[in-house]
Amino acid sequence: MLGNPAPRFAPKESANVPHDRSHDPNATHGRAPSDEELDAYIRTRLALIGIDLSVLPEEDSDAPADRVSVHRSIRNFLRNTVPALSAYELDPQAWPPVLYPAALPPVGEERLRER
Repeated sequence: MLGNPAPRFAPKESANVPHDRSHDPNATHGRAPSDEELDAYIRTRLALIGIDLSVLPEEDSDAPADRVSVHRSIRNFLRNTVPALSAYELDPQAWPPVLYPAALPPVGEERLRER
């Protein structure tokens, strides 16, 4: 029996519905997230990867790291670096970097070994 096999994954009924986030309580609607919203995001993401900031002091100028400075640093990273990375567009014509590039002759020259 070689006919068209049935699709392995049936599309959901909501597949044709555009993703509307207007009902999402976490949507920021174009505004920058507040410090409290970013702190909640930071705590959640760090907890998911097993990092517990509660072992650090709340605020201590003598400590190498405290919760206030860690949150401030990560908020700064999220507000500045992430948008810059998101805006980056890779040039499809660019050569990707290679760890150990092969010794190739310049374009247009023949390889002597191939003769």
